[in-house]
Amino acid sequence: MKKPQITVQQIMQAALDIAADKGAGKVTLDAVAKASGLSKGGLLYHFPSKEALISAMVQHLLDDAEKNRVQLAQTDTSVLVSLLKARRLFTQSVSGNTAMAILAAAAEQPALLQPIQLHNSKVLAEVLAEQGNELDAMLLMLASEGLIFQELLSISPFSEEQKAKLEQYMINRAQELK
Repeated sequence: MKKPQITVQQIMQAALDIAADKGAGKVTLDAVAKASGLSKGGLLYHFPSKEALISAMVQHLLDDAEKNRVQLAQTDTSVLVSLLKARRLFTQSVSGNTAMAILAAAAEQPALLQPIQLHNSKVLAEVLAEQGNELDAMLLMLASEGLIFQELLSISPFSEEQKAKLEQYMINRAQELK
């Protein structure tokens, strides 16, 4: 059964590469099949529609973000601190073009964004369960999201140095909250 898993990984990487290099509109089943070296039928075996492929790409983003957060939670004292650090890693490691293309494609069908909404609600509940100062915790989460979306949309007014200072300030502030 290893062969199908490798194939799914190849398909996912091909789709992510197309999204990053050419944009959301170019993530078509034909383009992904060609880039992954499969026939269109082979691609359809794993992802029966473009929506299924985009949904898998959204889940891939969430899985990467959650993996980072869980790893950081092993050494951090709070969910909020590990979340802010994971979001900092996300902006440093994930191509903004890839993430934006996936979100743009998913936004065409809001139901594809539901896993992100559910994930965000779950994380917020975890943060609020441990924090005494709910408003400060929510503001820090919102500020972190704002930085991410400004980066994804390429509208951030902040230099890399300013962004790094803001991210570190948020982490320090979160460490003081608990």
